[in-house]
Amino acid sequence: AYHGTRKFLQNVDTYSSMFRRILAAGQPLLQDLGVHDQVMAPAMHGLKKYDEAKADIMNIHTKGQDHYSRLAAAVQ
Repeated sequence: AYHGTRKFLQNVDTYSSMFRRILAAGQPLLQDLGVHDQVMAPAMHGLKKYDEAKADIMNIHTKGQDHYSRLAAAVQ
């Protein structure tokens, strides 16, 4: 389950990166259409929430690895 979840989250991260690049490339078009603020504000809010969730998950992962390392060292 761990490896499947990790691979899934890596894919989500890849798509997030692609979305950021597409959003950056599309900014001039959005400005020309006059919808820059209507599109960018929710998109940036979503990306901020994603970054916060990713940081939380990475923190939990790091803590889990630390606990595992301590347990493995204690068993030896």
